[in-house]
Amino acid sequence: MNPNPSGLPGLLSGVTVVEIGHILSGPFCTMLLADLGARVIKVERPGLGDPARRLGPRAGGQSAYFMSVNRGKKSIAVDLSREEGIGLIRDLLCRADVLVENFVPGTMARLGLDYPSLKTLNLRLVYASISGFGQDGPYARRPALDIIVQAMGGMMSVTGEPGGPPLRPGASLGDSVAGLFAALAIVAALRDAENTGEGKYIDMSMLDCQVTMMENAFSRYFATGDVPGPLGSRHPAAVPFQAFATKDGHIVVAMISDDPSLWGSFCAAIGHSELADDIRFKDSWARTQNYALLQPLMDAAMKKRPSDEWLGEFAGIGVPCGPINNIEQVANDPQVVHRGMIAQVAHNQLGTWRVANTPFKMAGNYCGPQGGSPELGEHTMEVLEEVLGLSQGAVKELKQRGIV
Repeated sequence: MNPNPSGLPGLLSGVTVVEIGHILSGPFCTMLLADLGARVIKVERPGLGDPARRLGPRAGGQSAYFMSVNRGKKSIAVDLSREEGIGLIRDLLCRADVLVENFVPGTMARLGLDYPSLKTLNLRLVYASISGFGQDGPYARRPALDIIVQAMGGMMSVTGEPGGPPLRPGASLGDSVAGLFAALAIVAALRDAENTGEGKYIDMSMLDCQVTMMENAFSRYFATGDVPGPLGSRHPAAVPFQAFATKDGHIVVAMISDDPSLWGSFCAAIGHSELADDIRFKDSWARTQNYALLQPLMDAAMKKRPSDEWLGEFAGIGVPCGPINNIEQVANDPQVVHRGMIAQVAHNQLGTWRVANTPFKMAGNYCGPQGGSPELGEHTMEVLEEVLGLSQGAVKELKQRGIV
């Protein structure tokens, strides 16, 4: 299966990225760079590899988790507990454009692979460190997983139903958002390196990223002094903007406009035309302040008809709305299918594997999976020979000694 059926170049073609990462935030970042055309070389531990390889569920003996964020990469297995292994990676980084790592601060320095050490060897290197709390500060050396930074960054405090327990959203936003921000910073640093000839050190904190993501909650707190709490699916400043139970399921309505005619149309549709002229509900903020009065009326009305009827009705009068799809429904949704957002990639063991595609779409360039996820150490010989210029004999000797 051709990973690039268009034949168009990737925007990052010619850029070599070395990933010394694991689980999610680092691999997610480099997956995005690979989707944009970069050559990503993933450094893994011989015999074990990225711990994500051992996470379930499995398909044909392969970790679905690992396959989800490691497509299009080249895997090399190198023992970084031995000086010869570190030397190989140091040589590789002399020829690379980008390094991405997501270990606890201090780990790379102990290996002699910290930015100050590498900058003397490769001035143009863009070096991105993703960690739970950043490289400095009182929490810097603490390990952090997704749920920890979502909890500490406030995300869980505003997720869930009023009066209920704090909840983690159903996606790993602590990890993936940090990976996304890191990828953006890397692209900007590469652009700067074209002008200055110098790379950059990027210190990406997962907690920092959570604070950035909570921009509206902080703005409301600074404006009012009130600490935001969970609102379920509601919007803090717009009504109706939430999920509603219907006769046979749930839908969402998202009216953020203060157009009185749109509000009037909604009121007529739910059988409460009298609400349209009620001063207590004249605009979104007024409706937010008087939500307790509106809620039972809207809830009762929405339960009288099935979801499809409401979706047709609201679409016809211009009220923004949508179904609440499960993952199977999303995978088969006509718009998702039309946009190619579920892609098939080749896989050594499975033949093909379906993945959530990249959202990048740019005229004149290919953006998308460059292939399936690699076997552990699948490309060790290729990379050492083609990138470092080692002979087959030298690589075989390193293999015999257990360094690769």
